Amino acid sequence: MEIHILPSLLVLSFIATAFGDGGELTLVQELSSKPAQKLSRYGWYGNIRLTMFHIPDDTVAARWLFTVTRGSGFHCGTHNVTISMSWGAPPVIDPVGRVFPNNTVTTSVLSLILPVTSSQSNMTFNLSNPAPGDWYLAAHLPQDDGRIEHKGFPSCSYYFQPQLSVRRAVDTPILQATPLTQTASPDRPALLKVFVPEFMSSLSVSVSGCTWGEGLVNGDCSLALTLGSSSPQGGLVRVNCSLIGCSAVLLAPPWNTWIRVAVDSYHSNRTTAFSISANYTVGCKPQSVGLSGDDYINRLRGNSSTTTSPGNSSVVVEAGLHNNVSLECVRSVPVLREELDVLSVRFSPVNGPSVTVTHTYPTLLTYPLNTQSTGGALNLEITLNATNVTSGNSSVLACLSSWVPVLTLNHSQLCHTALYSAYGFSVNVSVPRTVIRLPFPQAATWYLTLQVFCNSSDCGNITVTPQLHVSACIEDCGTYGECRLLRSYSYLYAACVCKAGWEWWGCTDEHHSPVVRCRQLTAVSTAHAQ
Repeated sequence: MEIHILPSLLVLSFIATAFGDGGELTLVQELSSKPAQKLSRYGWYGNIRLTMFHIPDDTVAARWLFTVTRGSGFHCGTHNVTISMSWGAPPVIDPVGRVFPNNTVTTSVLSLILPVTSSQSNMTFNLSNPAPGDWYLAAHLPQDDGRIEHKGFPSCSYYFQPQLSVRRAVDTPILQATPLTQTASPDRPALLKVFVPEFMSSLSVSVSGCTWGEGLVNGDCSLALTLGSSSPQGGLVRVNCSLIGCSAVLLAPPWNTWIRVAVDSYHSNRTTAFSISANYTVGCKPQSVGLSGDDYINRLRGNSSTTTSPGNSSVVVEAGLHNNVSLECVRSVPVLREELDVLSVRFSPVNGPSVTVTHTYPTLLTYPLNTQSTGGALNLEITLNATNVTSGNSSVLACLSSWVPVLTLNHSQLCHTALYSAYGFSVNVSVPRTVIRLPFPQAATWYLTLQVFCNSSDCGNITVTPQLHVSACIEDCGTYGECRLLRSYSYLYAACVCKAGWEWWGCTDEHHSPVVRCRQLTAVSTAHAQ
């Protein structure tokens, strides 16, 4: 049996050009490859072959080439290889339709099927305007069908190798409040970018002054304006321009990041010139903590001396309460970040485990997650201190979001950002505790917003205890599972391997356990006896 393995690493560059900034935009092509890996049938997450590719900033197009090489053994047949893709963290997949632990939420995953019908099968996947950062691929064969292999005949081997080609713009025009003149045609869109600073509540991009032909203002734009980048989690807003132009508004845009802007022409055989500009709305800013950070350093030293687990600690400080509280529109609580072990990070408020929440303005906690934390599970628990609830109908609304906090909470639109998902929930006297779990959380800054709501004008303050930590596995895989640390090159991640017939992500599916089978058999026997 001969296996053809392509070179394990390949990085090349080529130069191409496209229109931009009223002239030509330089594009650089880069290619990379990963070594071929032997595929396995899916039984648990440890059977997948996980690879990671990095998409550079200003990438306008990405093309993956997937190659599966099949051996020539006795058991070789036609199989489908499943390839799952996600951005920012490994894909959370459910290939056999099992269940997740309670209170678990997952993000969207892009799934592709590659039929293997010959000794070597290929498939390409093209993605325009991909989100920059780390992309993860998980490949596996179908679930084990339970067939018995013939003794003396080798089983068939399948090898999976992914390659990536990207086209990256090196001189993308930067969009500002001053209008820029651009051109767009059906085969050459205008590509720009705009930076969103911290504490911006909205971003508006406007297109106007469309001209074509002899340069006369004809008012027919025939353009499409797109903000954001493509990913399985979403991240795109697109509007069609009317006769006089168009505007796209992002409420709660992601902070401290570049937003891509693309203008496409859908009028055949026409190059359209137009003006484009961007404007921000400055949202609520917390009060400054000042230049002195001695108080937090002392508290960090005190926490380090009493902790029982070794690790690295840092304080995330966005703002404090050094000035008049009445002037505030948001209270940002300093958070201590402690790295306890591999895939084990704990966050806690510096001033103690409890946080006071008011109805006048939201309370904000910040949790930065790096790439090393994405291979575990994010666990958030919020507990209400019912002893200080003055009104029985009071509740604390909460919103957990990435990239940007949601600073405007209400019952009609509880938790929503411009481009990415957010998770809303609440606690009250009837439901004093809530838990949310995210397997493989995205590498980003996460925000928790809390605010009190009630039916009266004087709700009073409520104390809650927010506990957020990253663990290797959810609840350590429970009674019928074992948490295993896995590795893909230098990247570490974890998953549950189940025992005693229990299955799936947290080993909470008992449909194939001996106990359930015994119950089913007993029920059938009882029915026949009757």
